[in-house]
Amino acid sequence: MNLTQRQLDVLNHVVVNGQEWADNAKKEEYMIAKVAKYESAYDEAVAKGNYLNRKQRDDEQVRLEQERYDNVMYDVKRRREYPDIGDQLDALYHAGVFPEDMAAKIKATKDKYPKE
Repeated sequence: MNLTQRQLDVLNHVVVNGQEWADNAKKEEYMIAKVAKYESAYDEAVAKGNYLNRKQRDDEQVRLEQERYDNVMYDVKRRREYPDIGDQLDALYHAGVFPEDMAAKIKATKDKYPKE
């Protein structure tokens, strides 16, 4: 579907790819209605300055989430990297480092509920 630059800009304000959305619209009237519905919101956003379209806003949100994930204290980073505590304990059991009474309790439980 052929769009004016303004129609494309308004659509890109609310969808990631305005041209693709318009091309998949069943009827041109749907595209026109969507542009009319969001035209004032688009104009307000542009008037505020530092305008970002939908894709740019989504990309910025992903970037900020990644930044929050990356910029945490060392203890959180360590916790993410450590193996599951159950796996750690199982490895210690198999290495034979538990006291005998604890190893016996673990063995009894493993025998009672074997892996399938």
